[in-house]
Amino acid sequence: MTLRIIVPVLGISALMAQVAASDEIRKTKFSSALLGTWAPSPELCESKDKSSVTISEAQFTSSDGNCEVQWIVERAAPRGATYGVHARCSDPSDREKVSTINLIVWPQGSDRISIGKAFDDLKIYQRCPAK
Repeated sequence: MTLRIIVPVLGISALMAQVAASDEIRKTKFSSALLGTWAPSPELCESKDKSSVTISEAQFTSSDGNCEVQWIVERAAPRGATYGVHARCSDPSDREKVSTINLIVWPQGSDRISIGKAFDDLKIYQRCPAK
């Protein structure tokens, strides 16, 4: 009798796990829509300000240093996808100094994104014109 209950429950659980996992996509490169240089304000696009973030396919440069993407998890959300980035960063002035960071990137339109280490730390950035 117990086996009759356990088998269907396990089958339903396996099916639900597949549905839940489909909301997340693991990648190793940024979406092309995120590539470029992003700054907190248009004025900072022209300067070599450390608050700007430059994103290429599998790397980004920020105040954390030069960072190599280990993986990116794209999550579906009601107001557009969010990206959880896990990266390994090196300090440009000391190549021996390496750290691991997690970053959230949340597009807010074609020319605005929010970036931060936690949802309560997100800051809005604007796309800088291509040089």
